[in-house]
Amino acid sequence: MKVVLVIIFIIFSHSVIAQSQQFYGLRPQINITKEIYNRWDLNVFTSTHPILIDNTYGKTRFPTDIQYYFQTSPIYKYSPNLNFVFLGYIYQRTNPFSEDFVNENRLFQQVIFGKATSFGLLTHRARFEERFIHNTALDTNSLSTRLRYQIALLIPLRGKELDDGEFYVNTYNEFYFSLTGDRNALYSENWSYAGIGYQTAQYGRIEVGPLIQRSIINQHGDVRYIDLLQFNWSYNF
Repeated sequence: MKVVLVIIFIIFSHSVIAQSQQFYGLRPQINITKEIYNRWDLNVFTSTHPILIDNTYGKTRFPTDIQYYFQTSPIYKYSPNLNFVFLGYIYQRTNPFSEDFVNENRLFQQVIFGKATSFGLLTHRARFEERFIHNTALDTNSLSTRLRYQIALLIPLRGKELDDGEFYVNTYNEFYFSLTGDRNALYSENWSYAGIGYQTAQYGRIEVGPLIQRSIINQHGDVRYIDLLQFNWSYNF
């Protein structure tokens, strides 16, 4: 438990510094994986994060809004510890019920490497994205690229391996680097999460915990924090 507390402290320590904007909301998500052929899986992931509380920054008032996210990808399992996504697809829509919504279509390539350690399962994920963004408010279309790196640790709370009927702690930190196109900073975003979950015998994993999304919002380096309570259901067919 000491290791768990240290990891959570490190992940969330950046949230205590001064920030430009602060928002609060929820993030329910579903993550489903199905084996389709030999070494190939198909993954479908969807989430939404409604902002529940209006926020005022300076003279600007930011109303409550919502973001919808859908992702699908075929996964090639090279080995038990290493898998690849050669071409995945993401659709994201921000403010879907307003006239100034933003549509984003993405293609991505990804590699995941996981290794069992004395603390738990340590996972590294690197993803390269090509982002096609349509902003209706500005009537613009743009293309940009982004590199994401996530490091995660899943810690069983009983024994060295996670078995059915057991609780676990899941933590991750993801770094976002905007490489080309319109951007406010090279290191543009950071997502930090720590949650507790339960491995069921028949219905996959159920998990809940706080997620902090930190992003640079302009060329002056002002920061926006979105603090979300994330609910996750993961299931492998």
